Amino acid sequence: MAHNICSYIGRQAAWHKLGTVTGKYMTSAEVLAGGNLNWIPFKQQLFSQAGVLVNAWGIFRPDTNAFLGAVGESYTVIDHAQGFQLIDALIGAQDGAYYETAGALGVGEVVWGLAKLNMSVNVGTSGDSSDVYLLFTTSHNGTISHLYRITLTRVVCQNTLKIALSSKATSSIFKVRHTANAQSKLDSAHAALATIGAEVKTVEEKLNFLATRKMTRESTVSVLDRLFPKSKDPEANSTRRNNILTDVLRCYESNDGNAFPDQRGTAYNLLNAITEYTDHLRSTRANDTGESAMFGSGDRLKTQAMEVLMETADGLQAVTRTVYVDTPRPAVVPGASLLDQICEVGVGTEVN
Repeated sequence: MAHNICSYIGRQAAWHKLGTVTGKYMTSAEVLAGGNLNWIPFKQQLFSQAGVLVNAWGIFRPDTNAFLGAVGESYTVIDHAQGFQLIDALIGAQDGAYYETAGALGVGEVVWGLAKLNMSVNVGTSGDSSDVYLLFTTSHNGTISHLYRITLTRVVCQNTLKIALSSKATSSIFKVRHTANAQSKLDSAHAALATIGAEVKTVEEKLNFLATRKMTRESTVSVLDRLFPKSKDPEANSTRRNNILTDVLRCYESNDGNAFPDQRGTAYNLLNAITEYTDHLRSTRANDTGESAMFGSGDRLKTQAMEVLMETADGLQAVTRTVYVDTPRPAVVPGASLLDQICEVGVGTEVN
């Protein structure tokens, strides 16, 4: 199955080419109605095949009678509409048209909404900017709390990167679990989410730091080995891993068509290469799904890449160039790896 989309509404078409495309930003009322999200899940104790109540509970969708998942007795249903209401209150306009997309996965067990904020993240001085969104996600099967995260969409290439929201300088995600005190936590969530401006500034500082640190061959190998580890079995087929590394390194070498030459060879360049691979190459594989780049293993890969590169960048030299001159690559020795071509042959000339 190439996708797992139950419903979708968005300003633009998404990877799955399904659902409703409006061509405009929408209000929460519009996304709930147009995205077929105007339903409230309910919890019900389950029966055995013999018709006897058992010590198990399930969450159901009333409009389709779909079974969304098994949960524990202490699980508290939180209507996903509350997530949209909280975003409306946070942004400050109950009927504001700022939603980019919304939808549901599976049969409705996962619901999300993506609201555009009036903010941007800028890296360097050459015009590289990312639009800032607030992503709300929840599930009705016990797998995801009410989550709120910053999402960046890089204008030049539409790569996406989600950053954990936190009122402190940690990597924790702001979340509300489906428990008895969930409502009180939702009531206090506005104060925590009001720190978004400071969070965006912190993210901008981190990305600008990565853009000033020059990758070496050794650091590149170290990062890729951590993100795409080698098999411990010496007899294992390494073709898949080699193909992944080739894809990532080609994105790294391309540097988004060299849209911003001053970023070439930096830790930020490698981060963008990994997100480009995840968003636009990995999601086309037969055994993968496009939504994984948003919610699943692809999202985790991009988050890990950010963490590993921030850690690695601390030990890298700062880029000293002020002018970048693109120079022809000398001939590569036959049989040399793509990594050798990029890191040993060179990617340009730095002129102070």
